[in-house]
Amino acid sequence: MQRLFMICTFLAMLAACSGAPAATPVPAPTFIPLDGALGAPRPSSPIGAYLLIDAGGARLVASLSFSSGATPAPLDPPARQVWLDPDSAIDDLAVRAQPAGDSRYMAVAVTGVLEGPGSFGPGGAFGYRMRPQTVMPLPWQETTVALLAATPSSGQAVRVTGALIASANEAVLVEALGPGGAPAPQARQVKLRAPLRDADLISALTVAPSGAVRYGIVYIEGIWRDGALVPMGMRRVEG
Repeated sequence: MQRLFMICTFLAMLAACSGAPAATPVPAPTFIPLDGALGAPRPSSPIGAYLLIDAGGARLVASLSFSSGATPAPLDPPARQVWLDPDSAIDDLAVRAQPAGDSRYMAVAVTGVLEGPGSFGPGGAFGYRMRPQTVMPLPWQETTVALLAATPSSGQAVRVTGALIASANEAVLVEALGPGGAPAPQARQVKLRAPLRDADLISALTVAPSGAVRYGIVYIEGIWRDGALVPMGMRRVEG
């Protein structure tokens, strides 16, 4: 019996040791939003952005509006967009990108040499240029408001659905709404970087009785960084 106990104990220790790596959480990859990276000549992490491809060529944009028509619209002017010279890697991503109206788009993680501000691309229309070292689809984490509120904000690329409450200078995403667009009791929430710039989406939301706030259910793709969710793209959820 004692020998059997010793064998079982040894096997249990061996199993615990062999299983230790699997029990260790794998850190989520982290990213810098493109508009934050434009002020950093040597970004310390990969950049999260949308690759936008249309008749004018390929460039990186910090955010897109999906509420202004069939074709996604950049929320930054060309002076804040990053031109990408044509190459085989961009051509490959262009084939895989999502067609929408007169363009194609894809969320990407990119590293490389960022140049600017200056004049780049056709007619010098774009304020920055990047010579990519790597470009790959952005690895989204599907999450919830509750999980996001409990996650340290170090630069994760996330997709989340929640109730958006936005004023001219502030915005939060909450689990559920109460009467008049107020957060439901005990509903968890996360802060969004504000002011929000997607005017077309905001105008489609419900106006609260006070007139100062709009609210509605939205689906957000963005970067969870520095204590706030930085929206890259927002879509209204009907219903």
